[in-house]
Amino acid sequence: MNRRDALKLGAASVAAAGIGALLPAEAVGAVADLSVPGPGRVVRVHMPGMRPGIHPNPDAARMMVERAVKELTGETDVHAAWFRFVKPAETIGLKINCLGTKMVSSQKEVVFAIADSLVDAGVPPGNIVIFDMYASNMMGGRFDQQPNPRKIRVLAHRESTYQNRTFRAGPAVARFSDIFLSCDTVINVPPIKDHDLLGVTCCMKNITFGVVEKPHLNHEKGNEAICHLYALEEIRRRVKLHIIDGSTILYDGGPKYNRNALVPHECIYATTDPVAMDAIAHELIETLRQENGLRSLAQVQRPARFIEMAETMGLGIARRDRIVLQTVDLPAWRGSSA
Repeated sequence: MNRRDALKLGAASVAAAGIGALLPAEAVGAVADLSVPGPGRVVRVHMPGMRPGIHPNPDAARMMVERAVKELTGETDVHAAWFRFVKPAETIGLKINCLGTKMVSSQKEVVFAIADSLVDAGVPPGNIVIFDMYASNMMGGRFDQQPNPRKIRVLAHRESTYQNRTFRAGPAVARFSDIFLSCDTVINVPPIKDHDLLGVTCCMKNITFGVVEKPHLNHEKGNEAICHLYALEEIRRRVKLHIIDGSTILYDGGPKYNRNALVPHECIYATTDPVAMDAIAHELIETLRQENGLRSLAQVQRPARFIEMAETMGLGIARRDRIVLQTVDLPAWRGSSA
C-alpha cells in the first residue's frame, strides 16, 4: 500500500465514522508498515447495521472481529491470525469493561465473538477467562459469573486474590490481580468512552486501572499513573492485542452511562498499539463533543494528557501524522436481529 492508498483509506474512514471531518487526509501518514501489526497501525472494520437493536448482532460482531484480526496480521486464515498472538496451551484473558451498565460496557456479543473464534481455532474453552473487577458491574453488563474450569470462565477479580507485592511505578501504587497474572496472554476488549477525570477511557486505562486492587489510589495523578503502570513488564509482556468494541461511543458523562451522549459507531478496531488507539478514541470523542455543542476536554479541565506522555515513554505512537488507520467497509448487515 502506497501513500496515495493510505490517504484514500483516511478519506474512507471519515465516511465510515459518520461524524464529520474526523480524519483529514493529511493526518493519515504511511509511516507504519501495513503488512505487520506494529506501532502506529490500527485497523477499523465498519459494518452499517451491526446493531439491529441496542446490542450488536452476534454473527455480525464475529464477522467484524475476525476480519479485523486478519487485516491486522495480513493473514487470510483467521486461525493463523489468532496464532500470531496466542498459543492453544496458554491461559488467555479477555479484559472487558463493565462500568456503565449494559449500554456502555464491552458488549457481550463482541467479547464472545472473540472467545468463540479462539475456541474454533483450537484453544480449549477452559483456557479462556473473561474478567473485570466487580461481579455486580459484570452482571449489569450481561456477564454472569462462570467459574467452571472446563468452560469459558467469566470471573470478577475483586472476588479473587491479589499478589503480595506492591508495585510503585512513578506516582502509581498497585497490587495486581492474580487472575490477570495467571494469564499468559491478555486481549484487551474496551469500549470507547469519555471519562470524568481523565477525558478518555479506552485501551490504556482499561488495563492499568482495571487489573489492580485499588485503582482509586491512582486517580489523583491519573495521567502519570496510567503511563507508568503500562510501562511495567507485568502488563507489557501480557497484553498483546487490543480489540476495541466501537459499536457505540460515549462522548460525555462517562465512564458511566449517559443516554444523551451515547451514539452508534458500528465499528470494531484491532491494534497492538494502545497509544495509537487511545489517540483515535480521543479524536472521536472530541469531534463528537464539538458537533454536539460541548466544550473540548481541555476546556472542561479533563485533557487526556496520558496519550502524549505515553509516546514520550516509548509505549506507542500518539502523533496522528504517524498513525495509519486502515478502514475496511463491509456491506450493511442484513441478517437476523437475534
